[in-house]
Amino acid sequence: MIISNINDKTTTFICHNEYLKEVFDWLKKTNLNDLKVGKYDLNHGIFVKIQEYNTKDESEGRFENHEKHLDFHYLISGEEITRVTNPQKLDLTDDHLDSDDVAHYARTNDTVTSIVIHPGDYIILFPEDAHEACLKLSNSVPCKKAVIKVPIDLLLN
Repeated sequence: MIISNINDKTTTFICHNEYLKEVFDWLKKTNLNDLKVGKYDLNHGIFVKIQEYNTKDESEGRFENHEKHLDFHYLISGEEITRVTNPQKLDLTDDHLDSDDVAHYARTNDTVTSIVIHPGDYIILFPEDAHEACLKLSNSVPCKKAVIKVPIDLLLN
């Protein structure tokens, strides 16, 4: 997992990968506030899902992970908590990794990492990062997020 802000030096380092550089270039040149909810295809199998939602109580969340894609969450507006843990610590409830690249897990009371993100912040989640996103800090607030899916194979070759 990588946590940073689009203006940090971490982003400069990550941009040494040509495919992730393409993602950051797109984020920087696109007026994200004007994008409608939906799916936007980039290149090389990379795509972006623009989401709008109100943050929810932790009791309404569920953990998920992905095997074929990096799950890159970039917050455009609002604030939220994302909880992260290793999926091996969780009980699998449904496995659609082969068909839809997603597995869901039962809630846990075990210790997890909680990350607060604000506009301009991002989290890059790897297959070993089960995550529960869109959670409220204290009050529910409207959020807009770009979820970018980057095929893992692009990073391994």
